[in-house]
Amino acid sequence: MKAFIDCDCEILQKTLELFLKDRAASAQDCDFVISDELQSSAKPLFLIGEDGDLALPFSKNTLLSRLADFQGELKRDLSEYDTTEAEICALFDEFKAKIIEILRRQNG
Repeated sequence: MKAFIDCDCEILQKTLELFLKDRAASAQDCDFVISDELQSSAKPLFLIGEDGDLALPFSKNTLLSRLADFQGELKRDLSEYDTTEAEICALFDEFKAKIIEILRRQNG
């Protein structure tokens, strides 16, 4: 798990950096972004706050547990995407084979 920490609250920023020092990464290399403000990001957003993924106050253990759950959900979503992609690819391969068969019959 690699997270980019981007909080407006400096105290929260420093606390998360301390709690997650071994899991901190740059915005480009992270698996997801942790923030206390809703923001648009190319990476999934773990939001800390009243209506977010984790409410304040929290302990280090609660944070790590919620982050593990969040990452598990991300992996599950990716595996569902991979399954859908495989089904679509199989359908295209079947379609391609039928077109080739029709063309071969037509060309004799």
